[in-house]
Amino acid sequence: MTAELELMWSPLQREIINTLEKNGPMTRADLVKHVDKPRTTVYDNLLGLIRHDIVMKYSQPLDHRGRPLVFFSINTRRT
Repeated sequence: MTAELELMWSPLQREIINTLEKNGPMTRADLVKHVDKPRTTVYDNLLGLIRHDIVMKYSQPLDHRGRPLVFFSINTRRT
């Protein structure tokens, strides 16, 4: 990520980006544990990163019934 882009992110957004770069795809619950912030705060910051095409959100189906797991990762397909 370029230095110019890094300046526009909040400290929490930079922490989320760094966490995802270090650990790879993570669920929101895992991110909340790593950054030690409320889940709604983490999700609101993730939405901003998704809007700017820095982070992508995708789901992975389960082998059984129930909601699929939702993961967040750094968008490596950015244009």
